[in-house]
Amino acid sequence: MIVEDEAVTRTALAVLLEHQGAIVISVGSIQEGIQALQSGFQPDLLVSNIRLPDGNGARVLEAIRQQDAEYKRQTPAIALTGEAIEMIRHDPDSAGFEIYLPKPYDSEILLTTIARLMSDRARE
Repeated sequence: MIVEDEAVTRTALAVLLEHQGAIVISVGSIQEGIQALQSGFQPDLLVSNIRLPDGNGARVLEAIRQQDAEYKRQTPAIALTGEAIEMIRHDPDSAGFEIYLPKPYDSEILLTTIARLMSDRARE
């Protein structure tokens, strides 16, 4: 699942992941992300912007973590941010993501990070 308010970035992320064989649901807001989860969607991965017009992207992660508890799983989560990584990482409102990457993101680093997170998840 991609949560990104910038349409160009959202589309680029979706295309990048689809070219790797992923089935992608991309949304432009926290509300849309939560609605997708409430409709029964269970993501294998979250890539979310932190600062969105309707709040902090960690709200979608919180909803996913509630779903994870019910299904006894741990969905990997990557935060994308245009802000200083160290500030975001220590912001309690942005906690819970395994990885924090800067925007603009590097496609190769993002794909390598996703591969590592998914590999770690498969071993659990």
